[in-house]
Amino acid sequence: MTDLLLALAFVALLVFYVTWTAGRLDRLHARVEAAEAALDAALVRRAAAARAVAAHLPPGGQADRLSKAADAALEAGEADREQVENDLSGALRHTRLDLAPRPVLAELETATTRVLLARSFHNAAVADTRVIRLRRIPRALRLAGHRSLPQFFEIDDTYDTDPRPTSE
Repeated sequence: MTDLLLALAFVALLVFYVTWTAGRLDRLHARVEAAEAALDAALVRRAAAARAVAAHLPPGGQADRLSKAADAALEAGEADREQVENDLSGALRHTRLDLAPRPVLAELETATTRVLLARSFHNAAVADTRVIRLRRIPRALRLAGHRSLPQFFEIDDTYDTDPRPTSE
């Protein structure tokens, strides 16, 4: 009788753990999807702000490069998004931003900050989801269903939006 009660308690705990883990995975995937949407919105806003900065620069090389990079970022598909965003970061890094009006630069700085935050939240959500997804029981029982394993979004965002010219 004691063995039966222990077995039932073990099965009940196992069912509770599996149910709780499946619910947690569902919530984590929802969090990743929300973070992806916020990141996408922030990236679009940054590209639009970069396009506005390019419109206020003197015509020529830097303005054209920045405008093309911003247009490519706005039109990018999911497969090449990271590369296009890296190209936009490079274009921003190599552009004299101090030539644009202060309000336009303020919008670019705000958009850039939002990208940094959105990317941080997205990658944290992905990391949390991957930790649970890569455990033995969730993998063995396929608790995530047919959802793909979320991927980190890594872009080069080390440029400076400070409009003051550098002393190079």
